[in-house]
Amino acid sequence: MGKTSTVSSWLCCPCRCLFCGLLSCIFSVLATILVIAGVVVLALYLLFRPHLIQATVASADLIDFTLTPSTWILRYNLSVALSVRNPNSRIAIHYQSVVAEAYYQGQGFARADLPDFYQDTGETTVLPLPFAGDHPLEGGVAAAGFRKEAIDHASFSVDIKLSAKMKLKVWAFRVPGPKPRVDCPLNIHRRNASAPAADGPQEFHPIECRVWF
Repeated sequence: MGKTSTVSSWLCCPCRCLFCGLLSCIFSVLATILVIAGVVVLALYLLFRPHLIQATVASADLIDFTLTPSTWILRYNLSVALSVRNPNSRIAIHYQSVVAEAYYQGQGFARADLPDFYQDTGETTVLPLPFAGDHPLEGGVAAAGFRKEAIDHASFSVDIKLSAKMKLKVWAFRVPGPKPRVDCPLNIHRRNASAPAADGPQEFHPIECRVWF
């Protein structure tokens, strides 16, 4: 019995050594690939120094923003000019599936699908965001918040959010980029749609938006 066990162990030993050597080789190759990839990524980062895009609400005009008491239907007419800048000096950006949404009291009430656009290095693009229509507000809390803002100062807290897909152009190469999220909290005064055109919108100070990936 002892001899049989010794012979079996002796026969299995070469296989075991071959398996261990194969695993060691695979791990060595994987480690080398990871190290090389890390060095390449670090080199590209140091070379191109990618920066987050910058977004600013340049203007906003709230012509109509009224709530029907019996049905809680929100009627709105809002125009926003959103300035988007590519601060990178070596990376151009192609924006796709661009969507802008407007929120009030945490509820989305309007959406605008925008065309794709391209930004060269250091370029700024102004996106016109027109929102007009009507939408029901859900829950008495939102309606109560609307009445309070309308009575207190006739200005309303509206959030403008933008999302898109990116393709980055580095030299002649195009690579998929991150999906940016833009959030612009606004406090806008409502003006009467029947007011004379000469009155125009109230003075608006540009507002920096939060951008993250």
